[in-house]
Amino acid sequence: MKKQNAMKTKQLRVLISIMVMSIGLVLSWNQAEAYTFEEENEVLHVIKRQNQAATRQVESQSELSIHDYEYSDQVQVTTMVYMALLWSPQPIVIPKPDVPGKQLVLDPSMPVMAPRSEQVLGTQKVTATGYTAGVESTGKGPKHPQYGITYSGVKVRRDKETVSTIAADPKLFPLGSILYIPGYGYGIVADTGSAIKGNKIDLYFPTTKQVYKEWGKKDVEVQVIKQGDGKCTEKMLDELSEAIDVYKSVPDSWLDKAV
Repeated sequence: MKKQNAMKTKQLRVLISIMVMSIGLVLSWNQAEAYTFEEENEVLHVIKRQNQAATRQVESQSELSIHDYEYSDQVQVTTMVYMALLWSPQPIVIPKPDVPGKQLVLDPSMPVMAPRSEQVLGTQKVTATGYTAGVESTGKGPKHPQYGITYSGVKVRRDKETVSTIAADPKLFPLGSILYIPGYGYGIVADTGSAIKGNKIDLYFPTTKQVYKEWGKKDVEVQVIKQGDGKCTEKMLDELSEAIDVYKSVPDSWLDKAV
């Protein structure tokens, strides 16, 4: 009896195992079918999307070609004009400096440029002092009829940006001589003085305060760029001042003409 029960139990186990395996196979096949179905749907979906994109592209190209056909001339002309304006080289105009000859050297202490080496007739070491038109320098007061009038007859002037009047020994620097004094600027010999003999020059300043503050007494090497002929006039001063104001130095054209 026990033996029969054991046989039945074994058979039942085998049967159950077969049923479980059968169910597993069925489930696996259904899942595979589901995967296959999903993959096919995905593929079909992708193909459908590609077909739709291709259709839209064809339609877009058709519309574009129609548009190009209708407006091709206008579009091409407009594009050519735009590209020509965009890529054509634009001329760059560089203004020519209004300075004759070579570039001049700017004295850092002055708003004018030093003369070029070829303009310099010679150099002279001198002792330079400062003077005014007042009693302390000339013995004349503001009410004197000759107050501020130089030996040449022109009125004293001080202009750092153009030219100033200076006093010198006419034997060394005749009236009308043009000098460049480093630290002072351009000066034209328009005056003389009893104490101004030999290698001495006197530089005009409006006030005694400026004489002491801006100059005092210095030994300098001046550059002679024009030898005077013994006269100096207001017209010469005005013309020279205008020329220096334009060129920031004495131009060759002014030096070449008769003074």
